[in-house]
Amino acid sequence: MGFVGFDSAKIRSLGRDLKALGDNAGKLHSDLSDVLTEAQSLMGGKPATTSPALQPLVANPFTFWPFGGGSLPGSLGHELGEMSDSITRRCNQLDMCNELVAKGYDIDPALAFADEKAPDEKKITDALSAIAALDGKGFGDDGNRDDLDEVKDKLDGLTAAELDAFLAKVPAEDLRRYGDLAQKTDDSGMWWWESHDGIPAGQFRDHLSHLLQEAGPSHWAKLQAAFPGIQPGFDTTDAWLQGYNSQLGQGVKGMHYGMPGDPLFATPGKVDASSISQGQFADCWYIASLTATAQADPKFIQEGIKQNPNGTVNVRIWDKDGNQHWVTVTPDLPMDENGNLVSAHGSGETWPAYYEKAFALMYGGDTGGTPDNHEGDKLYDRAEQGDYGATEWDNTDKAPPYVTGHDSKSIDNNLGAIKKSFESHHPVIVATGSVDQNDVPPEWKGSFVSRHVFYVKGFTADGKVILGNPWGGGAPDVEATPEQYEKYFNSPQELQVSG
Repeated sequence: MGFVGFDSAKIRSLGRDLKALGDNAGKLHSDLSDVLTEAQSLMGGKPATTSPALQPLVANPFTFWPFGGGSLPGSLGHELGEMSDSITRRCNQLDMCNELVAKGYDIDPALAFADEKAPDEKKITDALSAIAALDGKGFGDDGNRDDLDEVKDKLDGLTAAELDAFLAKVPAEDLRRYGDLAQKTDDSGMWWWESHDGIPAGQFRDHLSHLLQEAGPSHWAKLQAAFPGIQPGFDTTDAWLQGYNSQLGQGVKGMHYGMPGDPLFATPGKVDASSISQGQFADCWYIASLTATAQADPKFIQEGIKQNPNGTVNVRIWDKDGNQHWVTVTPDLPMDENGNLVSAHGSGETWPAYYEKAFALMYGGDTGGTPDNHEGDKLYDRAEQGDYGATEWDNTDKAPPYVTGHDSKSIDNNLGAIKKSFESHHPVIVATGSVDQNDVPPEWKGSFVSRHVFYVKGFTADGKVILGNPWGGGAPDVEATPEQYEKYFNSPQELQVSG
């Protein structure tokens, strides 16, 4: 069944009428200018109009958009012309979607009204043929990259409606085969041409983001099944393996992906570093870097995340080689059995969770690492990539490049050097060593733990450093004298942020 209830012929007629009115707007503007100019002349120079909008027309028939204000008649030529073109594009889109539905294609109804180029059935069938041709194909001496690039280019060239129709038709095994071949880029063989297998990781990551950004929600599961790099797993995290967070001592049961109820920002477009909570994953080194950056330059963080019309979220992040990517993630997030977010989050907002989700997909520096008492246990002490487990238990200098696009700078381990960096508007993070909890100042209990990362929030009037705990959620700040700082903290990093 097609998309009914719209008379395309009448809507097109409206578009033509608007176009005609727009074409005549320039003549109306000029005529009005002539009338006002002549009237002012006949009135002996007295103002011909008291309207501030019409006064610029006197003796100046060219005062209209783009040269002047957009409220004058001449501006209608541009505005009505654009409106007419949009109506025509939307009618073409609706008519072609109806034709494809009549031929047996499945298209999300919301896409039938998009303002984009009308779908072309040939582009859909060409993409289906190209991906099916990978089955059993004997690739030449140059590997399979040319064949895979052909598929990638065809998919990237589809409009949202065309991609929707393609995903509804393509067999799951064809999509999965394409994903497997694309990600096999091992060039460790003896022949030079083996380096031409697969699609380079950065290009394929951008390709996956493009597909996910355009695809309708009904196809996300199909994409995730074919391309595991779209959705990070959490079954390698300490919280999953042990059922609790070892530092917080909080239980975590029934972990699953679910849809959060909070918006991206509690206040639209406003980043509040003080609202961030680490959640149950052991990635304090990343959350501290994110929070410190949000505190120092909230606009930088705010500009690095945006929501797409289909509900997915784009996050700006850099890879291990310093290349910038906009990673697209689905809006679902890890939750516990009660529907509470297990991942990072804000107070009534979710943007930190999506930054963390994109980081889980992109982090490529994991070499293992484990909470105390699990060294050598392969369930914990293992290298991972593309999941939340990869982001746990690493060093303070590893996360900043993914947040800011620049390596961090190690600074001297004293409050003088730290204060200088902080007052130069640099985010600063510091780590704790392995400390006997019985030796911790009593006023720090409930916030200070070993093998943790804090961020610098400021300094007191009497020279103490104020350190924020990325746990958030009411975890108290730590105020340390210079002597206490040097005893309990180490590895300070100055983050480099530039837009």
